[in-house]
Amino acid sequence: MIYRRLKYWLATWLMPVLLFWSIAMTAQSPANYTLQVLAPSESADFVDKLDYKKELPDSLAVFAEVRNLVNILRAASYLEASADSLLFRDSLAYVFLHVGPQYEWAKLSDGNVGELWLNQVGFRQKNYRNKLFSIPETTQLLDDLLIFAENHGYPFAKVRLDSVTASDGVITARLFLEQKAYIQFDKIQLKGDANISEQYLTFYLGLKQGAPYDKEKILQIKNRLQELPFIRLKKDPVVSFLNGFATVHLELEKKNASRFDFLIGVLPNKRQKGKVLINGNLEAAFHNQFGKAEQIYLQFEQLRPQTQQVEVAFNYPYLFKLPFGADFNFQLYRRDTNFIDIKYEAGAQYYFGGSNYLKAFGGRHISNLLSVDTLKISTTGQLPDTLDISRTNFGIEYTFEKLDYRFNPRSGFASRLRASAGLRDLRRNNLIENAGLGGLYDDLDNRAFQYRIEAQAAYYLPIGQTGTIKAGVTAALLLSDEKLLANEQYRIGGNRLLRGFDEESVFATNYLVSTLEYRLLLNQNGYIYVFGDLARVDEETVQNVEETISLPYGFGAGLTFETKAGIFGISLAYGSRKGNPIDFGEPKVHFGFVSLF
Repeated sequence: MIYRRLKYWLATWLMPVLLFWSIAMTAQSPANYTLQVLAPSESADFVDKLDYKKELPDSLAVFAEVRNLVNILRAASYLEASADSLLFRDSLAYVFLHVGPQYEWAKLSDGNVGELWLNQVGFRQKNYRNKLFSIPETTQLLDDLLIFAENHGYPFAKVRLDSVTASDGVITARLFLEQKAYIQFDKIQLKGDANISEQYLTFYLGLKQGAPYDKEKILQIKNRLQELPFIRLKKDPVVSFLNGFATVHLELEKKNASRFDFLIGVLPNKRQKGKVLINGNLEAAFHNQFGKAEQIYLQFEQLRPQTQQVEVAFNYPYLFKLPFGADFNFQLYRRDTNFIDIKYEAGAQYYFGGSNYLKAFGGRHISNLLSVDTLKISTTGQLPDTLDISRTNFGIEYTFEKLDYRFNPRSGFASRLRASAGLRDLRRNNLIENAGLGGLYDDLDNRAFQYRIEAQAAYYLPIGQTGTIKAGVTAALLLSDEKLLANEQYRIGGNRLLRGFDEESVFATNYLVSTLEYRLLLNQNGYIYVFGDLARVDEETVQNVEETISLPYGFGAGLTFETKAGIFGISLAYGSRKGNPIDFGEPKVHFGFVSLF
């Protein structure tokens, strides 16, 4: 009975009085405090050197700064550091710190983890002997071990320090790992209306049945599926565990990915002042028509009057339930009435996961003259710099990318390296032979070894909330033990590479193009951009051997935006080469449209 009355009296009278007194004292407390730190004499000099806020607006800020001080000390290996008491006097706040000794490792040894796993996370016992104890470093070691376990079949593993002893500033401990159950991937379970091969997704996502569970691959699923243009993830992936197996459940829906697009270029006509040239590019790409993630690509490009290019390509990934794919490429290029090129190439790809692969390929290039000025050859006594040739080559290609979103990245990098070697055969032209000029071939070697190296790299650096900077480089090198012909050179310039110039108007034996571009992202596929391209071009051929190096550059801006009908793009660019002034009245303008179906 007395106990109940006491509770009633405390709740009814004492607690309201104490609450009122607390509020009154807070209202009367000063608006600002000066924090003074007091420590034992043996630690006073060290504490005086600590960097902390001395002027604080209120008592809550004082408490927060005291906690910060303790954390600073513990991070500096003073593991016993604590705030023994805190006293407020008018505008002063006194904190009495206990610092204690600075701890160091005597020994951190392996309990049951094993040398193999410890080596994988970079653990070395010598780094934990007579070295200062570091909480962040020790925590990182435990995290690394746990992540390694989760990515190698043990998603329920636990890591801890055991047998810990600490005295007189010295610590000894042992590392222990509880692996728990070993888990393997089971078959992927698919739902939804997406027509996609389970086999393809298994290899693409790296979730092969029977492989050890890998948490990192699970976390990458959303981003990896987002990069596929023909499916969409409706819900977050779900992982279920049963009898030592992990099943990944994916609900997917079909997304329009096959596309038809065109690009129209409006360029000044250098031959007719005040006139313009219209060039165009038509492309059609068919994705996943048979549910195997295959790709069929068709292109027709009108570069200038009487100059056309046709390309057909086909790619089929993950053949025969193996991480191998096959591709084929055919190109036809007609240069005015000068020559025609035919190229075809077949390759076999080994996929490392996603879009990263190593490819071995073989191909053939045939170039035939369409017309010959025999009168000029007879007058000069010299063959033209374009001749009939055929080349057979073999090579390898490596592609690696790690982007947050492949089609409009904001962060990450992408790279491609391609190298090939082959034999070039020089064929005698019938028109030249029939004109009695075949003897001019006698001074030329009919066969030459050639080597081609091509590289691309791009890095995307996020800026602010929606911006990114793209820094890229594209380079190619053609080596031969004989002088090169003009119809063997690379052709660059235009909307794809070295903007501000006519399409494929720059012939190069080797080149390097660097790009700096700022993008302001509007949405997933839209952005505004400004850019600058700077190149080093070497045009040396059999007839062009003097002053062959130039430094062309281009700059401009553009806009790409997405609508229900498709993706529209417009760009404007200017360029200068070989010291020619920039003509701001004659920009290179390109309009583009991509329609998905």
